Amino acid sequence: MSLFLLFAMMLAFMALGMGIGIAMIASSLVYLLINLSGSMSLPLAVIPQKLMYGVDSFPLLAVPLFMLAGELMSAGGIMTRIIRFASALVGWITGGLAHVNIVVNMIMAGMSGSAVADAAATGSILIPAMVKARFPPSFAAAVTAAAATIGPVIPPSIPFVLIGTIAQISIGRLFLGGAIPGIIMGLFLMAAVYWVAKRKKYAVETRVPFREIMVRFWHSVPALVMPVIIMGGILSGIATPTEAAVLGVAYALLLSVVLYRELSLSDVYRICVRMGSSTAAIMLTIAGATLFGFIATAEQMGPKMIQLFLSISENFYILLAILNVALLILGCVMEPVPIILLTVSIFFPALTKIGMDPIHLGVVMTLNLMIGMITPPVGLNLFITSAISGVPIMKVARDSSIFMIALIAVLLLISYVPELVLWLPNTVMGK
Repeated sequence: MSLFLLFAMMLAFMALGMGIGIAMIASSLVYLLINLSGSMSLPLAVIPQKLMYGVDSFPLLAVPLFMLAGELMSAGGIMTRIIRFASALVGWITGGLAHVNIVVNMIMAGMSGSAVADAAATGSILIPAMVKARFPPSFAAAVTAAAATIGPVIPPSIPFVLIGTIAQISIGRLFLGGAIPGIIMGLFLMAAVYWVAKRKKYAVETRVPFREIMVRFWHSVPALVMPVIIMGGILSGIATPTEAAVLGVAYALLLSVVLYRELSLSDVYRICVRMGSSTAAIMLTIAGATLFGFIATAEQMGPKMIQLFLSISENFYILLAILNVALLILGCVMEPVPIILLTVSIFFPALTKIGMDPIHLGVVMTLNLMIGMITPPVGLNLFITSAISGVPIMKVARDSSIFMIALIAVLLLISYVPELVLWLPNTVMGK
């Protein structure tokens, strides 16, 4: 009952219009005040201590750095070169620019790690281009929203950094675990595009000669090197994920300001200010979630969750299905970062104790939450692409349904074939 009160207060504060971070801090404060003389009597000094502890983490520095690197790459002229290369590569397939959209998002996934950033960056260019090529605006917006969900699954990934930091598991292994599922997501989305385009006879691009493909590839090589720098630094042991993010920012600055000269120093300053504001909001949420999670842990929520799971079933597959359904429902009403911060410290200890691999669990959770990005009423990717295309959000959501089915198929595949997640990290980094 006491934990129910904690969560009820948090939801009540959110309903009053508080941000998720402030709501978690406020509900924790009220809960501690109520229990000053109860079973969980703690000094209120624990509040600032836990808030500071939550953000005093070297790996968490990777979050704003990856966001900054992705923003610099998106605004620095990299996108147009990648689009030209992707268009030459897959634009001739039935579905044309819709396939280009997916491939571009797969490439951008190796740079930003953020679904929102990828949706905004690719959508601002490709949605108008698709509309010009006579694709329905709602379909163009839906493809962009769905393709951007690949961003946090193919490494580097902001959700993987958060999960690895909170659950105390290898971020490098999580990065590698997301690589194959991310590619499968792209292939399933392209299959869905092909099926729709074949039925509705959407336009295709002119087939480009092989020599032109190589020329466009050469022009995009500097951008394609960035994921190699990040993952190469991590896997070789030269850099931690945070240090690799620093290398990514430095390389993005080199390309955008020096090589392509698409950004001035004043542009870089404005981008840094904007990212500073976004980072502050994320860190406040992380701080609040740390305090909230501390109280939940002190109240023995982990052991209670284990008992609850085992009372339902001891079958691994049934428990995994329950977890997927729960996360899909949460993804409909909350953003990914708060869900990660609220659930990882509670679910991971419980589920790993009954046999689930934490790397597999982290990737499954992330894909679940990305499906929520295209699910009303809180599908951020839908809001972004709806605003860019000028199409009502429910029309975009309707056209996204085929892509949601494709992504749920991928979710089921990686949930029940764990080797699709675990093979690469086990091969590269050992078991």
